[in-house]
Amino acid sequence: MVGSCYDSMRPFQKIVIIDVIVLIGCFFLIWTLSTGFNFLISNIHADYVKSLPLALMYTALVGILIVLGTVLLFLPRIKKQ
Repeated sequence: MVGSCYDSMRPFQKIVIIDVIVLIGCFFLIWTLSTGFNFLISNIHADYVKSLPLALMYTALVGILIVLGTVLLFLPRIKKQ
């Protein structure tokens, strides 16, 4: 029952949803890593606002790579005549 909604989607919609989820995850990972925040030392203050432009730039680059990879992977092959 739970997977029936996901199964009725077209393959293109599934790919777009997976790509968007991956891109959102990459944004938060890049944003956390770009703050210089150390997970082992909790008393270091991380400045999330100053690192936001850097995180957005790298997320845009990752997004471009994801789109290019998806297009190249699922692009129909040109048949030689």
